[in-house]
Amino acid sequence: MKVSADEGSLAFHDDHVDDNAKFALINLANGKISLKGPNGKLLNMSHSSNRVMCIGNEGGVEFEVVHLGARCIALTVSAYHEAGGKPKFLSSGVGKEPCNGSLVVTDDMDGPSCYFVVEILDY
Repeated sequence: MKVSADEGSLAFHDDHVDDNAKFALINLANGKISLKGPNGKLLNMSHSSNRVMCIGNEGGVEFEVVHLGARCIALTVSAYHEAGGKPKFLSSGVGKEPCNGSLVVTDDMDGPSCYFVVEILDY
């Protein structure tokens, strides 16, 4: 996952790890995490469209991490848990108009698009 040249847009376009692919993990007091992109912005979600972008200095999506083994994880979107709803997952699916540059939140994690491989980097 990378922040692209467009302000706050997210993309999955290559496997090369560069500065645009480095996200800081923020541990929250409630045991969940948020992610801060290399642009200094938090991953935020529009609840009306279920789209995630790397915009905003406040808030941020609260994720729960599902460990799948071999450095592979899935990220659930906590707001849906708290509402008593079925968990939703961050995917690598690309949002369509008018949400170009966003990632889609999906109802299930079947398929590889909801699996993320994590590499710990030294800063």
